[in-house]
Amino acid sequence: MLGGIVAFFVLLRPGRPVGPSAASSAASTTGAVLRESDAQAALGAASPLRPDARVPAATSCAHGDGRRTHRARGEGPRRDNLLFRVDVGGPVATQPIPSPDGSVVYVGTLTGDLVAVRMDGTLGWKTNLGDRVYSAPCVDKAGTLFLGSDAKRFYAVLPDGKVRWKLEVDDDADTAPLLRDDGSVVFAAGRDVIAVSTGGTVLWRFQAKRKVFTAPAMHPDGFVVVGSQDNRVYAIDARGNQLWATELGADVDGGPVIGDDGSIFVGTDGDEVVKLGPRGAIVFRARVAGYVRGMLSLSRSGDVLAGVYGPSARQMRLRETDGAVLGAFSVPGTGARDFGVHGGALEDDAGNLYFGAQDDRIYALDRQGTLLWSHLTGGDVDAPPTLLPDGRLIVASDDGTVYGFGR
Repeated sequence: MLGGIVAFFVLLRPGRPVGPSAASSAASTTGAVLRESDAQAALGAASPLRPDARVPAATSCAHGDGRRTHRARGEGPRRDNLLFRVDVGGPVATQPIPSPDGSVVYVGTLTGDLVAVRMDGTLGWKTNLGDRVYSAPCVDKAGTLFLGSDAKRFYAVLPDGKVRWKLEVDDDADTAPLLRDDGSVVFAAGRDVIAVSTGGTVLWRFQAKRKVFTAPAMHPDGFVVVGSQDNRVYAIDARGNQLWATELGADVDGGPVIGDDGSIFVGTDGDEVVKLGPRGAIVFRARVAGYVRGMLSLSRSGDVLAGVYGPSARQMRLRETDGAVLGAFSVPGTGARDFGVHGGALEDDAGNLYFGAQDDRIYALDRQGTLLWSHLTGGDVDAPPTLLPDGRLIVASDDGTVYGFGR
């Protein structure tokens, strides 16, 4: 029973108990230590969803693809069917990311560990990365993981948990990296956006005026998009040069999602979702009456999905063309500006939506926006959920537990 939940999804257009712990072994953290300066010197639900909507190729990274759409493959559970819960030893604020074969998911903890969780509900290896891990890993086809930590390092970790190399940077590496088609990895650390080869060589470095809190997104035209707390959205070309910057008047912490037509959507601390054209021109500014601080998502029909903070915490659906509010689902909150829904929902093949909130629950809605189920965890659910193609939904919570739900 949901008790005090007040939920609605207005359609405006037609058509902490911790789970049982498992034995684990600490993987070796030996590996080459690289310094950026040295390496650089060496280089010198609305209307029915369109079934034919373009879905980017799935990769093992935050929100599932380089455009950060969060369009998942497969159909998720339509009931609260808990298969397993695994204690990973510390709060989790990062999305669980699957291995290439889907047999394992990887999560970072705020106690500094990268943890492998097997999909039979048991704990695999743990590797300590020196400080809190807010960075969801990206995983290449060979199974190597790339992620950063608040130890001011960026890591490459092998599938057995051994560190292949680590790169020292100047600030916390605390956003999800991007694996580009050319094999390079792009990540943010403080004010810097850095591209490295898979061997750890720095390829380029771009610097914003203040911290970059957004995960880099890949535009189909070949440039990277980030938002910064200097109130700007930046486009960075394949050599690390600024193509354009657009001033929005407030921190840009709501991670960009790239539309099917190349449009760019970001969220801000100015209580807005903003649409930009591919060259940075502002198309619209949609007022949503709350901070938008997590990654945005994009439905297959093109609608923008945004988590919104207080005073009225909710998951919102906005029309891609003009930002009109198509629907909203409210969750119980404190009324505080810093309490809310941290990011855009995951959408499955059937149009069902899955998202977490700071009322400690994971929510599932059908394509009409009707609540299918929710599950109470023991802590905030800020981490985006992950859907495996077989329909298992993987959820991480601040209670230090990874949950697996089945159809």
